[in-house]
Amino acid sequence: MVRINLNRSEQLLKKCTFRNQQLLTTVAFKWWCTSNASSTTRKFHQQLIRFNNNTSNTSTTTAAACPYHKSRSTTNAMSTCCSTSSRSNSTVISDQSLESSTASTERTTGPLKSFEDIPGPKPLPLIGNLWDLLKNKKKLPNVWFLELCEQYGYMVKLTLPKNNILIISHPDLIEELMKKEERRDKLIAFRYVKEQHNLELLPIEMNKVSLPQLTELNGDFLRIVADQLKKVDSSHESGNGDGGEPKYLIPNAFNITSLYTFKAVTKVFLGVKVDERVEKLLPWRMNEFVDAAVRATDVEITLDTKPPLYKLYKTIEYKEMEDLLLKVFTGCREFIKAFDKNPNPDIPRLKDLIDERAAGMENPQRKVEGVLTAFINGGVDITSRMMVNQFYRLAHHSEYQEKLYQELVQVFGEPTPEEFTSEMGLNVSQEQYKKLKLTKYFFAEILRVDPFSYMTSGRWLREDTELNGYLIPKDTRVLVVNYYPNLKEEFVPRAKEFIPERHEKGSPLAPKSLYISLPFGIGARKCPGSRIASTENHMALINLVRHFKLSHGNPQKFPEPMLDQSLLYIDTKNNPLYLVPRDHLKPVLEQYLANKKQQH
Repeated sequence: MVRINLNRSEQLLKKCTFRNQQLLTTVAFKWWCTSNASSTTRKFHQQLIRFNNNTSNTSTTTAAACPYHKSRSTTNAMSTCCSTSSRSNSTVISDQSLESSTASTERTTGPLKSFEDIPGPKPLPLIGNLWDLLKNKKKLPNVWFLELCEQYGYMVKLTLPKNNILIISHPDLIEELMKKEERRDKLIAFRYVKEQHNLELLPIEMNKVSLPQLTELNGDFLRIVADQLKKVDSSHESGNGDGGEPKYLIPNAFNITSLYTFKAVTKVFLGVKVDERVEKLLPWRMNEFVDAAVRATDVEITLDTKPPLYKLYKTIEYKEMEDLLLKVFTGCREFIKAFDKNPNPDIPRLKDLIDERAAGMENPQRKVEGVLTAFINGGVDITSRMMVNQFYRLAHHSEYQEKLYQELVQVFGEPTPEEFTSEMGLNVSQEQYKKLKLTKYFFAEILRVDPFSYMTSGRWLREDTELNGYLIPKDTRVLVVNYYPNLKEEFVPRAKEFIPERHEKGSPLAPKSLYISLPFGIGARKCPGSRIASTENHMALINLVRHFKLSHGNPQKFPEPMLDQSLLYIDTKNNPLYLVPRDHLKPVLEQYLANKKQQH
């Protein structure tokens, strides 16, 4: 190993003049790199930075002047990614962006700024920004964090007594974080309950399980929709023109979506359709199970934005969440006991994949039960909100209903009454599913403009981490508010317009980064249920568009999301949603509803 004389290199650098400074530093840097002195490379790199800063009178940034950064830079300059606020320390400058490419996670001397230098609301002594959190507790956390981004820029700090919070919203910062730190930000309260009751969760992969199972629910979906319809006099109801055709009101779209998503999760996981026969095996009715899962998710997220007092004593909210989760867990255990064997071995199900992964591990059965609990707990509520948004987007954009209908006819042929009357409904093969372009673009655009949350899963830092020129301390909780750049022209052309075609490969309107719209997260810690949720929504769209025309009560304005729960949603009771059956379905639907009325 070649021994490097640090004093000699300093003397050599000091002899150079401003005129030949750049050339000399480049030569010195190359000589240093070839010396294999890896343990002191960064020290020399810092010397180059300090020397350039001390001798240059130009406006050249630190990173731009340093040959190390020139050779290692992988991120774009972010000099324009700051807030327009007059606070100078909120500016995210280009040398910070470039310096982050060193990817060092250890504390070093040099130009790195401290966590305290990041803009954010002024902390109080001892309690930091805890009072700010409590003061804004009535606001949806999504909303307050979005307001902080608008006020302070793409990096915002919150100082707390135990774990600090860093809020980031620039796509480049999000990408940098995801590549450096893989420990996903979890629902702490949910994790705490599972630890207390030994409910384990095993990571799994979906592969090709979701489509073969979900296509068998297409007939069920249409009948779930029909069961919720209420016929109205179209001449006295608002909505898009329907020519006086038979028109039906959906009193509450969530009654449709929550029931369907529950059936979808249990179908993918256990390979069984939940009907009246299956429901009798449970200790309570299906709608009670669904309500418990939905409410538990809401309480979990609410608790996660508050100080964890439940670790000191069981708060009222914590007790409610614990009771709800245990109820869901008990139901999952009964499900698994009843359907331990696959009712249709020809079609793979998720439980079998998890059984394989859990084999040989400690408490394998608890792991299987834990996965199903997590899927039902998160999959029912969140996927249901996505699906309701899709209902309203279809109703609001009648021009896309026709475009989608034409694509579906091209792939599957003309719709038939048998898709409604048969047990399975329309069969969707893998080959047909791959051909659906606009269908998938439509849902992707919904996730972009109508998120169920302004945030996506962030990260817990396991060690001190350099991010955009700042040294972020270990155990900082990093929250990602990716909705903030989502509607900015800087990152998405015509960002505030609903244009599904922007998601087509090569579109000039495409988002400029993969890290702009991340409803399910990204990378190794991406939500494992994303495949199920996406396929469910695609199936719902296929069946709705093939058999109905949709409209809503105020075609001039898309409904605003409600902010009184932990996640965003559309108030379906105050935003009437209407369906008009297509010609082939009209007599079949009328007969179905008449028979149902006689039975009751």
